[in-house]
Amino acid sequence: MPLPPARSLNPSRSPAVAPAFKAVDADLFTKAWAEKSALTPRSTQALKSVGVLRNWTEGQVLLSRGQSTATALLLIKGRLRVSVTTPEGEEQLLRWMLPGEISGLSSVFAETTYPADLVSAGPSQVLHVERAGLVDLISRDATVAVDLLRILGLRINQLFDTLADQGMHSLQQRVWAALERIAKFNSVAVADGLQLRVSQADLAQAANASRQRVNQQLQRFQAQGLIRLGYRNIVLLR
Repeated sequence: MPLPPARSLNPSRSPAVAPAFKAVDADLFTKAWAEKSALTPRSTQALKSVGVLRNWTEGQVLLSRGQSTATALLLIKGRLRVSVTTPEGEEQLLRWMLPGEISGLSSVFAETTYPADLVSAGPSQVLHVERAGLVDLISRDATVAVDLLRILGLRINQLFDTLADQGMHSLQQRVWAALERIAKFNSVAVADGLQLRVSQADLAQAANASRQRVNQQLQRFQAQGLIRLGYRNIVLLR
């Protein structure tokens, strides 16, 4: 079975995607994504001067979909789940927030409700920045303002990526696209590829499919030598 068409993670890679990740330098790729998705140290330090640090525990809900908020959230330590609930009552994982990332900017600036559920995945430390302090800071510091605009631009690109992935009709394509998307922001380099820290249940939510069907597809990918399945992790093999 050929590997489903998917976006290349390396601009130099040919449109054919089998074998997967052969041209990816895992260390450089992970480092580049982390640098793009996180605020600069200077902006982080500036936000700390106007924000308040709070600690959260596993499963605590920071924000709920539809909730009004006047606070932007900058993750300092830990990891946060970003998800939505379908009309059928099933959670669909959108992404994880990692240290250095900020959320809630669009809601704060536009004075609208938060578009997803934000839940602490384990112990986390979050900087809460109220609208008044944030607006005052960016009016005084153009460098911080430009950095926040960069983050908003990345979020828009991620939204289009997610919408494109969900529009794929083949389960095989959806699962592979979800693996590529998760690899961008939640992976570590290992000797033979990229290790995604994700459970099959979370992957099923990200691919908008049942866990059983996703497991069957993963078994096929593993038989093709594209991935290696582990406990709450999946390795995309070079």
